[in-house]
Amino acid sequence: MTMDALRLERLGVTIIAAITIVTGAAQLVAPSSLLPLLNVEPRADAAQLFATIGMFMVLFGAAVLHAQARRAALPVVLLWAGLQKIGASLLVALGVQRGVFAELALAVAAFDFLSGLLYFDLLRRESR
Repeated sequence: MTMDALRLERLGVTIIAAITIVTGAAQLVAPSSLLPLLNVEPRADAAQLFATIGMFMVLFGAAVLHAQARRAALPVVLLWAGLQKIGASLLVALGVQRGVFAELALAVAAFDFLSGLLYFDLLRRESR
C-alpha cells in the first residue's frame, strides 16, 4: 500500500471516529427523539440505556482520535475499538432479527461492521 493510500485509510478512521462521537453525543443528549427512528418506544428505561450506549460511543470515538495523535497507543485502541464496532454491529443485527429494532438499524450495523474491518486493517498496517 502506498503512503497516500495509508494516509487515506488513516483519514477514513478519523472520519469514522468523528461520526461515532457525533452520533453517540446525539444518543446521549436526545435519546427519546432518536429511539422512534429505530421503531423503539422512547420509554425512560430504553432512553437511559440508549444514552448510556451513546456515552460509550463518544468515549471510543474520542479514544481513536486521541490515539491518532499518539501513534504508540494506536494499535491497542484500534484493536479494542474494532472489537467494539464488530460487536455492536452483531448485536444491532440480532436486535433487528428479534424485532427489537426497525430494519433501518441494519444500515447502522453494516456501517459499524465495515468500520471495524477498516480499524483492523489499519491496525495490521500500523503494526508492520
